[in-house]
Amino acid sequence: MVKMDLNLIIGGPQGGGIETAGLLAVRALAMDGLEVFADREYHSNIKGKHSYSHIRASDKRVRSIKYPVDFVAALDVESIATHYKDLKPGGVLIHDSALLDKSLLKLPPMEKERVERLKAELDANGAGATVKELDEWLQRNGKVVLQYPFSKTIVEKVKLASPSIERAMNTALTTVLLRAAGMTLTKILEAVDSLFIEKAEARELNRAVAGAISDGFDELSGTKKLGTKILGQERPPRGKRMLVAGNDAVAIGKLIGGLRLQTYYPITPAADESFVIEQHAKLLDSEGRAVGSPIVIQAEDEISAICMAIGGALTGVRSATCTSGPGFSLMAEGIGWAGMNEVPVVVTCYQRGGPSTGLPTRHSQSDLLFTINSGHGEFSRIVLASGSHEEALDDAVKCMNLAERYQVPVIHLLDKGIANCVTTVDPPVFGAVERGKRVEKGTGEYLRFAIGDDPVSPRAYLGEELMWYTGDEHDERGHITEDPDTRRRMYEKRMAKREKILKEAPDGDKAVLYGDEGFEDLLVTWGVSTGAAIDALPELRSHGSRVAVLQVRMVEPFPADYISKFILEANNVIGLEANYVGQLAELIGCNTGFRIKSRILKYTGRLITQDEVVDAYMRIKGGEERVVLTGGE
Repeated sequence: MVKMDLNLIIGGPQGGGIETAGLLAVRALAMDGLEVFADREYHSNIKGKHSYSHIRASDKRVRSIKYPVDFVAALDVESIATHYKDLKPGGVLIHDSALLDKSLLKLPPMEKERVERLKAELDANGAGATVKELDEWLQRNGKVVLQYPFSKTIVEKVKLASPSIERAMNTALTTVLLRAAGMTLTKILEAVDSLFIEKAEARELNRAVAGAISDGFDELSGTKKLGTKILGQERPPRGKRMLVAGNDAVAIGKLIGGLRLQTYYPITPAADESFVIEQHAKLLDSEGRAVGSPIVIQAEDEISAICMAIGGALTGVRSATCTSGPGFSLMAEGIGWAGMNEVPVVVTCYQRGGPSTGLPTRHSQSDLLFTINSGHGEFSRIVLASGSHEEALDDAVKCMNLAERYQVPVIHLLDKGIANCVTTVDPPVFGAVERGKRVEKGTGEYLRFAIGDDPVSPRAYLGEELMWYTGDEHDERGHITEDPDTRRRMYEKRMAKREKILKEAPDGDKAVLYGDEGFEDLLVTWGVSTGAAIDALPELRSHGSRVAVLQVRMVEPFPADYISKFILEANNVIGLEANYVGQLAELIGCNTGFRIKSRILKYTGRLITQDEVVDAYMRIKGGEERVVLTGGE
C-alpha cells in the first residue's frame, strides 16, 4: 500500500459554507479509513472575509498540518490569491471557471496591506493580475488547474436558482476536490448522508449536487494528467473512532466526569463546548440507564458564570464553567474566592490571540502565565494543559476529579488550535468519578476548614451541616478572623496542597517524553504545538539529529524536579510555543533555574506547522537563538 500524506485547503468567504465543506471533506476522508487533522481558520467578521480549512489525511496518525499542500479548492478569487503559492509541485488548484476573468487585485474583503503584498508578489513572478493569467502561470510552473463550471452545472443539472446555487457551491467544490484525489462518488455520498443525517432536505439537495458535479468530472480531469489520485484504495479497518473538535472532546469528557452544572457567557472559541453539553439533555451510564441531566446556564457575564459554578460546587453538584482570555480576566476574583474557600470548581480556559479582544478567532498560547497567576494573593490551584484532543477529553474528566480530591479550583488550559481543529480519536473509556473527602455524619462538630495532617478537610455540602463561607480569612469553622496565628495556620493549610498534589500526581500528568532515550537535543513544548513537534521527529532524525520532544502538561503546581530530569540530560534545549516571550521557557527558568536560550516562537495567530518545526530546528542548529515563525494566512 502506498503511504500517503495528503494536505489540502478549501477556502472561501466567511459565511459561504466553508466550515460545512471542510467537515464534509474531513468526514469523507475519515470514513475512507484515514487519520485526519483539520485546522479551521476563520475570520472574526460574520460574512465576507477569507476563511479556510486546512486538512491533512494519512495512513498513520497525524497531529498537525503541513505545507506545501496537494490541493487548493477555492470558492472565490481571494482564496485563489491567498493560497496559490501554497501548492506543491504537481499540486492542483480547483475553482469555478466563471472566475477566470476576475481581477486578483480588486478584492474588497482583503486588507489593503495584503493586496499590496499580493501585487508585488504577482509582479515579481510575472504572473498577471487576473485569475486566467495566474492559472496559466501556475501551469507553466508545474501545477495543475481544474477550472470547473460549478455554477453552470448546478443550474443546468440540479435546476437550482440563486441564492440556492451559493448554498450548493461548497458541496460542488468539495466533490471535485475529493474526486480529483481519487475518491469514488459512492464514498462521497456516504459522507454527505452522514453529515446531513438529521436534515433530510439538505441531504437530498447535496446528494443531487454531488452526483451532478461528479458526472462531468472524469471527462474534464482526463486531459489534466492528475498524479494525485491516491484515495480510493482498500485500507485495513481501523475500528470505531470518533471525529471531534476540541470543544466536543472537552464536553464529552465533562459529561463522563459527572458534570451536572455548566455555566458560561458566550465567547469564541469556548462557547461551542457549552452548546455541545446543552444538546445532551439526558445522561446515560455505561449500561444505558438514565443517571441525570446536566444543567447549562448562559449567565449575564463571566463574573456571574464563575460565581454560579462556585455556588453549584458548594452544594455538592459537579460544576464547571468555560471561557477564553477576556472572560477569564473577569473570572479572576471568583477564582481567588474559590481558592480562599477551597471550592472544587473547574474552569476550562481556551486561549486566543490577545491582549483585549486581540485576534478573537485566532490561535495563541499566551495565557499560560496569566492562568497560573490569576487572582490576588497566594492559594493552591491546578492548571493542566492538554496537548491533543485525546488529552482534552481525558483531562476534562481528570480535572473534575482533581478539583474534588484536593478541593481547589482547577483550570483546564487549552488553545484555539485544539478547540477548533478536528481530528479522529478512539472512543472514550468510562473511568471512575471521584467525589473526594467527605465528612462522616455523627463525628461531632463540623469544622469545614479543619486543620490536621491532611490539608484537605472532609467536606459537607451546603445544607448537610452548619458552615460559613466568606472571602475574608477565617478559622476552622469559617468565621472571619485576623488573628496572626490562625492566619498563618490557614495560609499554610491551603498552600500545603501544592506539595500534596505534586507528590501524588502520576508522572504522565506532569510531562510526557516523545522520542528515543539518549537524545542530545530536546524540544520543550506544550498544548497543540506538541503535535507539530512529534510529527516532525521522523524528518529530524532523518537528518541525523538525536532529538526528543518533552511536552509539559502540569504547569501549576510546577513539577520542577521531574522536568529538570529531562532538561539536564540534554545537550541543547529548545523552547517551542505560540507566543512572543516563550512563556513556558520562562516558567521553567523560574522554577528550575535553567535558562532556555534557544526559542522557536510564533504569534501570528496561526498554528505552528510540521514543516516550520523542521525548518526552525535546522536554523537553531545553524546558530540562531530566536526563530520567529510566520507561515500561514
